[in-house]
Amino acid sequence: MVDKIMNDNKFLTYSNDLHLPIDMREELAKPLGELITKTPILELIKRINADKPPLVVLVGDYCVEDALKHNLIPDISIIDGKNLRKPYKQISIHNAKVIKSKNPPAIISIKTWKKIKKAINQQLHLLEAKKPKEPIVLLIEGEEDLLVLPTTLEVPDNSYVVYGQPHQGIVLIKVTANVKFKFKKLIERMKVEQNED
Repeated sequence: MVDKIMNDNKFLTYSNDLHLPIDMREELAKPLGELITKTPILELIKRINADKPPLVVLVGDYCVEDALKHNLIPDISIIDGKNLRKPYKQISIHNAKVIKSKNPPAIISIKTWKKIKKAINQQLHLLEAKKPKEPIVLLIEGEEDLLVLPTTLEVPDNSYVVYGQPHQGIVLIKVTANVKFKFKKLIERMKVEQNED
């Protein structure tokens, strides 16, 4: 069972940052999972209690703050200090380990991807050891929007990756092999930054 949960994915094969092409922006603005509009966080909590996902990752300041108001502490929170690209109040999670990383807008930084993978593995090791998970916050300088993609590839199957859909609610991604395949194809369409000579 644990072997199936442990994160041995081989998705991180890039050595350079990935840029989002303009022609993909509209596509990625649409929900990448199930859009929950009615009392979204309460519905999310109900689903978590029923499904017991191995990991719950929330992406976005407003989404994380709303969860905390309902006493839902994500295993991993990915925030950038902004909401709708405007400065947002500082979010604090008691006893959380904070990892800082830079991720410019419209980019997936490979350094940030590696930090996401490391944070996920830390939580999975605690899960394997049957120890309580300790919350981790990835505090991003730049933008966290695109980090839903590598996060979904790196978490174990049956995990939840959740992010906010502006003015509508939240998007719940229940991670499966099929979802990972779809997200891998999206990432393969991004432009790989070229090293300068």
